[in-house]
Amino acid sequence: MWDILLILAVVVPKTFITVEGTAAFNCRNSLISDEWREFVLNQVNDYRRSLARGEVLDKQNRYYPMAKDIRELKWDCNLEELAYNKMLGNCSEVPTVRGYNVAQNGFEKKCSNITDQTKVFLYAAWSLAKQLVMNNATKIPYVNAFGAMAFANDTGVGCTYDICGVKGRIVCLFSYEGLFGGNSDLYTPTWTVGEICSSCAKNCTSYLCPTEDPHYPLPTTCADDKLTRDSNNAALWMHNYYRKLLASGWAKDPKSKGGYAPTAKQMRELVYDCAAGGASGAANTYNLIKDCPSTNPNPTNGYSLNFKRIPSYTISEQDALEQAINEWWGQLGTEGLGSDTTFNGAPGITNFANMAFDQAQKVACAVQNCAKYGETLVACQYNPAIPNGNKIYETGDVCSGCNKLGKQCSNPRGLCM
Repeated sequence: MWDILLILAVVVPKTFITVEGTAAFNCRNSLISDEWREFVLNQVNDYRRSLARGEVLDKQNRYYPMAKDIRELKWDCNLEELAYNKMLGNCSEVPTVRGYNVAQNGFEKKCSNITDQTKVFLYAAWSLAKQLVMNNATKIPYVNAFGAMAFANDTGVGCTYDICGVKGRIVCLFSYEGLFGGNSDLYTPTWTVGEICSSCAKNCTSYLCPTEDPHYPLPTTCADDKLTRDSNNAALWMHNYYRKLLASGWAKDPKSKGGYAPTAKQMRELVYDCAAGGASGAANTYNLIKDCPSTNPNPTNGYSLNFKRIPSYTISEQDALEQAINEWWGQLGTEGLGSDTTFNGAPGITNFANMAFDQAQKVACAVQNCAKYGETLVACQYNPAIPNGNKIYETGDVCSGCNKLGKQCSNPRGLCM
């Protein structure tokens, strides 16, 4: 890290690339432009190309050998999202994790143009090549930012940035195949111009070998809703936490005697509605909001829907879910229910009723940041839907109806599982 900070103090070339005909990357973070992504990708591949041609100097001002097998990188949206999440929303330094290498740097927000700032960062990272004594070889003693950018078997790159007050951070993650660490070879060397890119001679393009589209898997529970695993788990956990709170008699209700809602006899534990390879609540819920509709969506047939617009397009998906779910459940504490748990369709209690319906068995949620409208959409759907005139839940001794459902009571008591 300090190596990069030192190099940032030197004079950096001030020529910046104008990107024309920008490709659509289709990444989730709408706050980052495809022009920036393409600029970074071109810069990284140009640096790798210069190494393949033998144009990079080491500490002794000797050129690194030319390369037979350096790949042309492609952008990986999942790596980009993983890097962003690893900053924890406060520009934290991203730790090195097995399976990918990291190039990153924090900066003070003095430069208003993030592309210019990124140009400086990439130049500094690549300049770390000059700190290594190579002796006409390709084995590096340790992996620094240069090594992360230069490794021949890198399979994908995803970069991101965040601004936190007066400071910011740029992070690039590189996925790779095989083993790579200290005392590893960066690439297969050659000292003959005609052997540059020879490991893929028939498909070599501008000194680099092609690579298939990278698919670094984000940790997910259900791919259909496009949520990360942490957000997915948080949504499911919050729903079941509130249902158990209600079932066990600890949910505050201003209309009930003693200030708490009656206990529930058969409150089912919700499971996440995700079915691989077919239609699911998760896919349907995501489809409701993926295009940032300006009008509120209608529920999928057979489901009830809770929907919220948050007037911020920079909020994280997990924070958005927590805000929406807390607000929906909060209708119980605001409106109250009392001893009669019959649902009459009153709008002031509908979101709570959808969440608390004791016959509901499945839930699925989705989040979409919509920069165009300056907002974030949150949707959760529940199956089956609660009909008007039905009880939201059957009151009675906790878990006393679980056996009839063929289920057991949770520990601590509250839900039929």
